[in-house]
Amino acid sequence: MSSKDVLTKQYLDAASAWYENQRAKNGAMNTNVMNVGLAVSRMVADGLPISNERLFSKGKSQVRGLSGSTIAKILETHGETRLFTREGGRTSRGTVHLAEQFRDILNDITPFHSEGLPTIDISFLLEDFFTKCVRIDYFDKQTITVDIDPTKPVSAIVTDILNAAAERSDKPSGAVLQHLIGAKLQLRFPEIEIGLDQANAADMQTDREGDFQVGTTAFHVTIAPMEKLISRCVENRRAGYRPVILTPESRVLAARQMAENVGMPNQISVQAAEVFIGTNIEEIAIYDGDKIREGVARLIRSYNDRIESIEVDKSLMIKEPRWIVTILSKK
Repeated sequence: MSSKDVLTKQYLDAASAWYENQRAKNGAMNTNVMNVGLAVSRMVADGLPISNERLFSKGKSQVRGLSGSTIAKILETHGETRLFTREGGRTSRGTVHLAEQFRDILNDITPFHSEGLPTIDISFLLEDFFTKCVRIDYFDKQTITVDIDPTKPVSAIVTDILNAAAERSDKPSGAVLQHLIGAKLQLRFPEIEIGLDQANAADMQTDREGDFQVGTTAFHVTIAPMEKLISRCVENRRAGYRPVILTPESRVLAARQMAENVGMPNQISVQAAEVFIGTNIEEIAIYDGDKIREGVARLIRSYNDRIESIEVDKSLMIKEPRWIVTILSKK
C-alpha cells in the first residue's frame, strides 16, 4: 500500500468511526449526520486544516454553505440523483456541533501529513463514503417510492417498480418481483392457496416444485436466469410438471437460449414477468380502464400485505399513492 493510500485510509477510517459513533441504539442514523459528513468532506477539497471561518457562517449559527441544493450537487457528483433532504440540515442547530466535531477529527490527523496532502482526492473519497451512507442508511430504509401511473399499461407499471427497486444499493429487485408475482397469482386465483415464503427461501425448502405452483405448473421467478434454474426445470419435466420461468423482459432471450442448450426450448416456457403480471391484471379487469385502475390498486395492496406478513425487511413495501388508498377504502 502506497503512502498516499495509507494516508487516505486514515481519513476514511476516522470518518467511519465518527459516523458510526452517531448511530442510535436501535441502529437508526439521523440524516443531519450524513448532511454534515458530505458538507465537511466537500470543504476538505479547499485544504486542511479547516478553520472556523471556513466552517461556520457569522456568529457560528450555521454550517457555511450547508443547504439542500449543496447536498444534492455533492450526491449527484457521485451518481446519486434521488431527492434526499430539502434543507440539507441547514436550519438544525445540531449540525453546528456535528460539523465542529467531525472537522476537529480531520484536523487532528492533518499536522502529521501537512506536506503534499492530496486534499482533493481525500475530499472526493470522503464524499463517496458518505454518499454510500446515504444510500444504505436512508434510501434503503425507505419504502419503495415510485410514480404509479394507472393510465400506463400495467406491464410498464411493473417495470417502473422494478427500476425503483434496482436503484437501491441492496438491489432487492428479485424479492420485489417474486412478491409481485405472488400478489398477482393471489388475485387471479383467490380460491387457491398461493405460496407465501420469504423471497430468499429456495423452492427446494418447500413442498412446491417452484417459487409458486398452480395445478401442475411450476413457476420460477428470477431476475437473472442461471444454469441451476434450468436444471431445476428439467427436474420439473421429469416429475410431470410444466416449468415456467418468469423473468424481466430484458432476460427472456438469455433464458430461452439456456433452455435451448439443454434441448428443451419447447418444454420450458419463458415469459416476461412484466407482461405476465400486466396481461392478467388487465384481463381480470375485462380491459376496462376504471377496473384496471382498481386492479393495480389491489395488486399493490396485495403485494404490501405479503411483505407485511412474511418479510423482516418492511422497506420492501411499496408506498401507496393517495389514489390507491382512496379506491380501496371504498371497497
